[in-house]
Amino acid sequence: MQRFPTWLVLLPILALAACRQPADEGERVLARIGEETITVSEFEHEMARRSQGRPMYFKSADNRRALLEELLRHRMLVQEARDVGIDQEPEFRALVERMLIQRLREKRLEARLEADAPTDEAVAAYYEENRETFSRPARRQVAMIRIDVPPSAGDEARAAARDRAEAALQGVSELPAGTMHFGPLAVEHSDDRSSRYQGGVVGWLVDGQSERYRWPQPVLEAAYSLEEDGETSPVIETAEAFYIVRLAALQPGRTQPLEQVADGIRHRLQRERSRALERDLFVDIAEGHTTEIDEAVLESVEPPHAAPVESDSPEEPPALPSDPTGTAQ
Repeated sequence: MQRFPTWLVLLPILALAACRQPADEGERVLARIGEETITVSEFEHEMARRSQGRPMYFKSADNRRALLEELLRHRMLVQEARDVGIDQEPEFRALVERMLIQRLREKRLEARLEADAPTDEAVAAYYEENRETFSRPARRQVAMIRIDVPPSAGDEARAAARDRAEAALQGVSELPAGTMHFGPLAVEHSDDRSSRYQGGVVGWLVDGQSERYRWPQPVLEAAYSLEEDGETSPVIETAEAFYIVRLAALQPGRTQPLEQVADGIRHRLQRERSRALERDLFVDIAEGHTTEIDEAVLESVEPPHAAPVESDSPEEPPALPSDPTGTAQ
């Protein structure tokens, strides 16, 4: 079972005790412990809170006494914690301050957020304005055969490279049925080592994102023009190589329907509205407070020094310089 630090378990009690008010005059006191009191109205409130779902539980005098003893134990713990100064510890006070700020947000903002909840019309408008966010572009798995042309190649060498490319293209018609990539043709003809043993498959290209890829623009344009699995381009000539491109698979683009994303949009709009209201709340609060910063003092404050990094290994002397003759000094 998960265990929590004692101070965290006591936090709600200590926070309550820090701002506790004495019992009103005329209010009946049920029990006392030191300066603390438990009034009849407090006890009745606690019984009502705990008896939800079991209305007959506190008909038993033993159960009422057990509840009172539990409340007394809590008050003793609160007193002891305050006596030892826990409520004055910086960490504790920081926690209480964060709780106060969170409670302030809830009291000031929750009602306004509920009254200004995003409507179905606002959700639909956001969807239409940001439709591309909910769309996935088409992507295609592409296979290539690349036949390199050396930079120093003359006309004869370039013509020979083209002949190799044309021969590879002719071989496509002889591939086994159902083969969408280049299969053994890539092993036989392609100079691209990264793909030749994978049927020439170079990966997936996302439509509209040609700038992400290393292939020459004419090659990418040919790849994006293919529409059916197994469709093959003609030979493409560039300054460095000849290419043949084949569409191995095509995944069409898809836009998520509004019904699938409406809850997420509503949450996003609610979060944006909450942030705007928080900014407005702080502006309103700041107008009622006067702040002053001593710039000279701020400038004089030194940042904390970084702790030295400790090494687990013993410090070793620096290595000796090497001897040009090959002998260590």
